[in-house]
Amino acid sequence: MTIPKVTKFASVIMGLSLAGCSAQNTLSLGVDDPCASLKGIIADYPSGFEQYRGSASDFRSVTVYSATEQIIRGHCEIWAWANNDSAYVCSGNTPDDEVATTRYDAAVTWMDNCLGDGWQAQESERIRDGENAGMVTRFRSLEAEMPNVSVHKVAFRRDSAVYVYVGTPSRLAEF
Repeated sequence: MTIPKVTKFASVIMGLSLAGCSAQNTLSLGVDDPCASLKGIIADYPSGFEQYRGSASDFRSVTVYSATEQIIRGHCEIWAWANNDSAYVCSGNTPDDEVATTRYDAAVTWMDNCLGDGWQAQESERIRDGENAGMVTRFRSLEAEMPNVSVHKVAFRRDSAVYVYVGTPSRLAEF
């Protein structure tokens, strides 16, 4: 990754932070090179993101770890289910759907540039309880053993958020 790409991503994050017009909705980078970090996280998928697991919180069907590699500072976790299935997730709430759309579009563009030609993007609607619940762009690698990487814009009822998911393709219906 070149310095201009890091600068561009940092500019996008800064712009997204300001777009919210609220201190509660600002985002900042947690790493110097987010594309290199994402590629490292994807490479660690076969181990369940073990090298990126911080402190754990156990719940009935999932253990949630704070991620030691925070692409977006303070907003990334690793979810580990009992069946040895896990996901790296970064999410950020937004004050409204307009900010969510801006963040989603910027994240999809960045993700596409970071992952490169070996990945194919497909955008579709998210449906929840029979209602449109936002958009998702899923990136699939041409290599079969790679995880699903996706960017989601969740707009359901009065809540809006954008998140990035790296995990098993078997959860495509959920993520």
